[in-house]
Amino acid sequence: MVVAKQKLLLIDDSKEDRFLIKQALADCGLDCEVEEAWDGEEAERRLSKCMNDDTLPHVVILDLVLPKRSGMEVLEKLFSNGIAERTRIIVLSSVLPESENLRLRKLGVWQVFEKPIDLNEFLALGKRVKDVSLADDRN
Repeated sequence: MVVAKQKLLLIDDSKEDRFLIKQALADCGLDCEVEEAWDGEEAERRLSKCMNDDTLPHVVILDLVLPKRSGMEVLEKLFSNGIAERTRIIVLSSVLPESENLRLRKLGVWQVFEKPIDLNEFLALGKRVKDVSLADDRN
């Protein structure tokens, strides 16, 4: 039996951050197919193409500050379409107030990670994403 690679959708407007996150995932041994979106509209286009579970990414890494459509707008659409129930969503953001973290959880977010600022933090993020992608239950 052939096991398909996990799919991950990385949504971030920073080309450098996308590169560092992909490198961190590879360095920690997470073998997955990574697709990228650089703004909220592109993210919604990619996700609307994969409404069935066969093509839905196993993990979505979502930056909240995006051009064209905010990460929060993308997240609200994922929630309203039922996608948030079928994939693991990890939000990257600067420090958020606790009330915002609660709102994100209600919208189906699995984890909220502070956006890395240096290489070591990106490498640690890769390990945390790997752990979340392999987890069976929400934490």
